[in-house]
Amino acid sequence: MDNPVLPQGVTADSISLLLGHPDPATLATPQFQAAVQHVMASPQAALAYGDEPGHPALMEYLVDRINREQQLALQRENLMIVAGSTHAVDMIARLYTQPGGAVIVESPSYADSLHVFRDHGVALHSVAMDQGGVMIEAFEKLLKQLAEKDNLPSLYYTIPNFHNPTGISTSLERRLEIIRLSQEYGFTIVEDDVYRDLAFDTAVPPSFYTLANGKNVIQIGSFSKTLAPGLRLGWVIASAESIHRFVFCGTTQMGGGASPLAAQIVAEYCQRGHWDGHLEHLRRGYRLRRDTMLTALGQYMSPEVSWTTPSGGFFVWVTLPGEMQGSVVKAETLKRGVMLAAGEGYFINPDDGKHNIRLTYSFAPLSDIKTAVRILGEVIAG
Repeated sequence: MDNPVLPQGVTADSISLLLGHPDPATLATPQFQAAVQHVMASPQAALAYGDEPGHPALMEYLVDRINREQQLALQRENLMIVAGSTHAVDMIARLYTQPGGAVIVESPSYADSLHVFRDHGVALHSVAMDQGGVMIEAFEKLLKQLAEKDNLPSLYYTIPNFHNPTGISTSLERRLEIIRLSQEYGFTIVEDDVYRDLAFDTAVPPSFYTLANGKNVIQIGSFSKTLAPGLRLGWVIASAESIHRFVFCGTTQMGGGASPLAAQIVAEYCQRGHWDGHLEHLRRGYRLRRDTMLTALGQYMSPEVSWTTPSGGFFVWVTLPGEMQGSVVKAETLKRGVMLAAGEGYFINPDDGKHNIRLTYSFAPLSDIKTAVRILGEVIAG
């Protein structure tokens, strides 16, 4: 018998709290499979190159939906389909930065985005966060220091809703202050908003794009967390000038559109009205997983351990007691079959995260979440 193919970062006979995978049971629903069959009934059209900006029907659906939900007046010229958020971050870094140029990120930030920026040779600078997002006084101090060195940032990269890795959402007040700084210092805000549709408790604040009326903001969205990561499908909204730049860059012109087969399938699925109901199902399921993890943390952790309480998304960020190191905890829990992420990789300076770990509640079954947190508590307790 063939061995089953496991998702990225998952091993047999383990409990994975490691990566931001969606719940496997939510993939390939009957409605999605029906959309696949409908599109593949015309295989020559389905398997051809696509339009460079993206599949027109999906673009139209997304423009209408984003306008309705974010109180915007986008045109199709403000949107482009991309092959997931990583494609978008890489394209933005390639076109909006230069080697040695400054880019500001949150501290901590998404490890893979840090990797992409490093690939482009930029000078990364970070701003520490609290429960409201990045701290504005420290942000402004950094900008003044960079101005004195004549190296103001071209970009500020942020995950404003249910942040990866902390689960924190940036407050409305902080968003307005960051927009003020963007307009004063001339940098573009890259709003990586892939968790926006996974709010459990309260509505998310208005987006940076809405608050700034699109000025100096590029927003990224994705179907990876809310439909299926294997689709490799997302979108970017920005000014018409920025979208034109993306569409006419070399890789887009050579590529025949991002993931045209996946885009046709998702367009069919969404136009049939299935995505909204699917999102409601996801929110209920992930809320229950989050609550299970938070309850288990309260039950099994010592008083010296602290953690965030996300109101959506996939992640809980844990601060370990004293001098305990996340890499050591990761190694010890792995010996007992539990996979989790140490904090070092989410920082420009890895030592800043050596006393943290990230836990993901989206993938593991409920019973496994409780078991994994119990094992984690035993490892921390020694």
